[in-house]
Amino acid sequence: MSTSTIHIHTLPPSSHLGLDLSSLTTPSTFTGISSLPPGLHHIWISPAPSLTLRHGRWVLCAGDSDNDTHYFRYDAGSEGLVREDVEGTVVRSGASESESEAEEAEGEEGLISYRQRHPGSGSEGHSDSAWRALVAHVTPGVLTCLLGPGWAAETTSSSTSTSGDDEDDAADLAAGKAFEADSEVRIAFTAINLKTTWPAGAVGRERTEKARDRSWALSEVLGRQQELLGEWEVTFVVCLFLGNFAAGEQWQKVVRLVLTCREAVFGGSEGWFVEFLQGLRRMLEVLKGAGDGGGFLGDEVMAEVLKLLRGFGKVLREEEEEDDKRGRKVREEFLKLAGWASRKMDWVLDTREVLRKGMVQTEEGDMVEIQDEGLEEEEETGEYAPAVVEDLELSKSRSESPLEIQMADEEDDDPRF
Repeated sequence: MSTSTIHIHTLPPSSHLGLDLSSLTTPSTFTGISSLPPGLHHIWISPAPSLTLRHGRWVLCAGDSDNDTHYFRYDAGSEGLVREDVEGTVVRSGASESESEAEEAEGEEGLISYRQRHPGSGSEGHSDSAWRALVAHVTPGVLTCLLGPGWAAETTSSSTSTSGDDEDDAADLAAGKAFEADSEVRIAFTAINLKTTWPAGAVGRERTEKARDRSWALSEVLGRQQELLGEWEVTFVVCLFLGNFAAGEQWQKVVRLVLTCREAVFGGSEGWFVEFLQGLRRMLEVLKGAGDGGGFLGDEVMAEVLKLLRGFGKVLREEEEEDDKRGRKVREEFLKLAGWASRKMDWVLDTREVLRKGMVQTEEGDMVEIQDEGLEEEEETGEYAPAVVEDLELSKSRSESPLEIQMADEEDDDPRF
């Protein structure tokens, strides 16, 4: 199999560099990385290991020839990587033929062979199977849509969520203009509004049902971004490895949206939900092995993911009781995820196996009844029970005749009442 090489010029010694799932502190002789397998790769740098600001770029390695080489130069002004053509590299621009050959030989000596850490076992090897599975739905088209033609992002990159409704905005995205404003690297995430998950004009019961089951909202998002899984995988990589807050927010929005769907799960999109659950397990596996606690995807976010998964599992069980054929593939994949989560993360995804209310004995010997604080919210009981709110004006017009409404208006205006 043909492989690729990435050359990085003028990178300060002892920089922190990451490639896909692995990272290292660069030695003084470092000039690049060799033996990259074909496909998309994500490389990021920080000029010093102590700095939290990082700059990342995606690179497509063709691997269709023995000379697939990519050249980058470290730019001290932006503290990022700038792509260079072979003819424009600093090494070859003003050197004689013999000097260029000497520099090229030195560069080959400073190359580090591609190696990856496997999230499950922690072992290292040349295989990129774990990385390819993590970004299985990322394509060049997704990267251009989100990051522009340069495929670059930074720790401080902000979000320019796009709904795709404005033709001018869509044209700017295609041309990369949306990523040039204020010389700031921006990320064009797909807009996801979790506060309004029902169509315009919906009232009463329809609004309540679509607020509880966000299938309609998911269909609207997929109508604007058919490659939502690819975007979701990019947000995970950019958030975890670059520490980008906007990407973390978008990752959470996608998880909240998908795991609060019901009808879409059983309405012909089983394969899509299976791929989502598979991707979520891979991401959780990477997070479990992350040394910094997951950054913006840390314990608080994982607690919410656990809660959402429990609710999603409850929906699957309820549907199984009515028709065990609907959603069978999704239930099977969910059970695989639940088994892995139980073994690796001590998560219990079946709420029936969680003690939420009962009697316990104190150290003094007294018996006390306790209840999980989140029990009512998770089971939608008590103050968290759903309520259908009818539009007041609409209810009034439905229940009263025009004469009754007119008389009521006259009474309001009459000082005797």
